[in-house]
Amino acid sequence: MAKAKEKPITRAGITRRRNAAKRRRLRLRTPLGRLDADGASSAQNNNRRLLWLAIEWGLERAPKVGPAPSAELCDYCRKHGINVDWILDGDLRGLKRMIDERRGHQRAERALSRGMPSSRLSTS
Repeated sequence: MAKAKEKPITRAGITRRRNAAKRRRLRLRTPLGRLDADGASSAQNNNRRLLWLAIEWGLERAPKVGPAPSAELCDYCRKHGINVDWILDGDLRGLKRMIDERRGHQRAERALSRGMPSSRLSTS
């Protein structure tokens, strides 16, 4: 079998490749760029995070995450107060916000179960 002739790269093609490489290098300097390069937004890692959270919080099993978030996943996250930034990107600030929110709700529930009036609860 004869090999097909390869087209020579044009000056415009070289410039496009060079500019794409520059953009990639600049993106790798950002936190989200590093997370993306490490594979934090892969479907496998998203499913791993959801499985860990379901076990840790005692939730029912989450729906599988594909290449794009599904309506079932969005409903599951909304229902259980799960931060979507953390699930899809591995954003640790999102995890911290989610954990802090959950702790606040648990404190309020404990206080209400003890009979503490709601006016004495802090808003933070």
